[in-house]
Amino acid sequence: MMRIFGLFITLFSFLNVFGQDARIQEILTHFSPDSVRAEIRRLSGDIPVTINGGTVTIKSRLYNNPGNNQAFQYIRQRFTEYGLQTQGQPFSTNGVNLLGIKPGTLFPDRVCIIGAHYDNLPTGPIAPGADDNASGCAAVLEAARLLANVDLPNTVIFAAWDEEELGLIGSSAYVTKGIYGSSFLGYINLDMIGWDGNGDRVAEVHTRPIAGSVALANKVLECNEAYHIGLVLQVHNPGVVNTDHYSFWQGGYTAVGINEQYDADMNPNYHQVTDQYQHLDTAYLSANARLAISVLSTLAFDKSQIGDPAEIASQAKLYPNPVATNLTVEFPRAIVAPFTVEIADARGRIVLSTTKSETFKVTLPVDALSAGVYSVIVRSSGFKSSYPFVKH
Repeated sequence: MMRIFGLFITLFSFLNVFGQDARIQEILTHFSPDSVRAEIRRLSGDIPVTINGGTVTIKSRLYNNPGNNQAFQYIRQRFTEYGLQTQGQPFSTNGVNLLGIKPGTLFPDRVCIIGAHYDNLPTGPIAPGADDNASGCAAVLEAARLLANVDLPNTVIFAAWDEEELGLIGSSAYVTKGIYGSSFLGYINLDMIGWDGNGDRVAEVHTRPIAGSVALANKVLECNEAYHIGLVLQVHNPGVVNTDHYSFWQGGYTAVGINEQYDADMNPNYHQVTDQYQHLDTAYLSANARLAISVLSTLAFDKSQIGDPAEIASQAKLYPNPVATNLTVEFPRAIVAPFTVEIADARGRIVLSTTKSETFKVTLPVDALSAGVYSVIVRSSGFKSSYPFVKH
């Protein structure tokens, strides 16, 4: 976390608790506190880590320290092991962000992100940074582990930002370059989630009236209740500007931050060589991580505001055209309502028909059709679109 502190207002919210989503509850049953603790210990140099077959101890993740790149390589290795698409984003002489991407099965252009910065302080050869911010990185890695093999309608990005400590440089570079996808559902920032010195289980939710940030903060509160996380949440609106959620607010995007108390119960080891794993409250840490994962899963499963089916159907693309064996009909995003895809010959007779729902791609076998000109008709009770194609 950067050293700048912003003004905040603490609010307590009364809300109608929504019901549990059985899919999310199932995901949370596989949450592993041991996995989270092990990742913090590896990233903070408490235990050695194996990277590309070699064993190293990450002594510091400072931007110009060899351990910074070691942390990047280790997190990328983890993302790859989980089957994510990995993408590095260099943005300065030393700085590079890392993205682990899990494309959505229905709406790949609808994107949600969970992220944490992996660089740290203080300067010098030793900088464990267990709380700031190996704790946030470990939660991101656990989210990736849990969601990697789950079919999610929307795309999820697991982000590790660099050079946050120098002024949110990495996350700002990502937002400036442009958010992945065309429809952004929200960003969840984790920066210091493992210190609870007074044992009150208070955590902070930072938001601002920018895009859907306040609504996303309400989802955090709802998830805390629905999934029995057990934290006492304080909403800060306007939230602080000293960590990576602020980059998203500056870009006009929906974002929240989930973290320990920055002022009332500030970690005395902050930016010190004493910011070590042994000082963390691992039960509190797990609660914050579980909360973030429940909110991320809620976004990942969300099918609201998915667009007008008629408009989506009118933007279909057919390929290959001309076609010999299999014709693909692809829409810019999934049509959730039941719809029918038909093939009509030149005389308007239906020669093939199939009914689909919740898909953005339909493959039609046409090898048995005679050569000639045909039409694909996409129809439902509220729309009808037609597209010509040629059968070899």
